[in-house]
Amino acid sequence: MRLILFFAIGLFLTACGSSGNQAEETSAEATSPEEASLSVDFQEQWATNTVLRTPESVLYDEETDMIFVANIGTFNRDSKDGDGFISVLAPDGVVEELNWVEGLNDPKGMGVFDGKLYVADMDEVVEISIAEAQILNKYPIEGALFLNDITINGQGQVYVSDSDDDKIHMLDGGQLSVWLDDSTMQRPNGLLADDNQMLLASAGGGFLAPIDLDSKQVQETWLENIPSADGIIKTMSGDYIVSTWQGEVHYVTADGEQTMKLLDTKAEEINAADIGYIPQQNLLLVPTFNDHRVVAYKVTAN
Repeated sequence: MRLILFFAIGLFLTACGSSGNQAEETSAEATSPEEASLSVDFQEQWATNTVLRTPESVLYDEETDMIFVANIGTFNRDSKDGDGFISVLAPDGVVEELNWVEGLNDPKGMGVFDGKLYVADMDEVVEISIAEAQILNKYPIEGALFLNDITINGQGQVYVSDSDDDKIHMLDGGQLSVWLDDSTMQRPNGLLADDNQMLLASAGGGFLAPIDLDSKQVQETWLENIPSADGIIKTMSGDYIVSTWQGEVHYVTADGEQTMKLLDTKAEEINAADIGYIPQQNLLLVPTFNDHRVVAYKVTAN
């Protein structure tokens, strides 16, 4: 496996090959001044085979040491076909249980709290017991159009984005409410509840920005020109990584001042949907959607 180094002038990764293939270096390209002091190592570690079915979201649970993958199955946003399912991977990428929980429709974003996995599934939030691998509850959201990502804060409040309705809903103690209804979010997708702010990846606006928890106002944009912005994770160093569904992964410093593109597989038509992260390994987990795999990359900021 070759090490891909992203220096001050920026080195862009192209295709991630099939499982077992080495990552390939690409030629260096000029970067913006904001990238000038960034240095990030980025190296593929493993990739699953293509037994997954349209993986949209991947989530690592530190308590159980399990990786959950939300498989849409046949993507049909207007019909509940019941062929969606959750898979479980080991931290080394081995598919331990392909059909861990079945009978979902188009499962997307996920979050874990108190032994339960919460999944955004079209127009409802599904609550799953991790220990029993059983669906405990379904919380239909009236009027929901396209539920997408989920994040959960330290108090167990579950936030879910509705990309087609410019809303963020909240599930708190079994009760649903609209937490934010704001068209300036422009198709909200990725969410990350983080300290005193909520980070938003806007699919329609193509930006990453914080939302102030008190005023519920979208703040100054940290990263722009990222069409179809999708997942967000926070690294061990306190920085952030955001993906775009079309196939890009971007690194953003904790203050939002510096950014760098780490991955670009658009030319190969390999997606980068709702990413996950294993903190102890600094391992980024990228679900490739139509490519039917999860690919893991070691990410180290220098």
